[in-house]
Amino acid sequence: MDEELKKQVDVVVGLSRLAGGMLIIIGSILVFFFIQAAQDPNAAIEINGVPTKDFTAKVGAVIFTALFPLFGIFLSFAPSNLLEKWTTKIILLISNKA
Repeated sequence: MDEELKKQVDVVVGLSRLAGGMLIIIGSILVFFFIQAAQDPNAAIEINGVPTKDFTAKVGAVIFTALFPLFGIFLSFAPSNLLEKWTTKIILLISNKA
């Protein structure tokens, strides 16, 4: 791996770790609020611009928002060699098509 590619890979891996941390924080806040909404029978959430009090929709929102912190945990704590391998493949693929 040449020096320029190594530098690009390090930047992308670092930004991935930063994005993972942000996803953990923001996703956890979203999960917290949607769990509260799911427990309150009078709370309404909007789905496609339509307010609904359906419990199933609220649980679906909790499950969907729970994916954000999980993906953030993966990005933050994945082994460096795995992220570097994926990043190198993506950078080489993009640079060959450009």
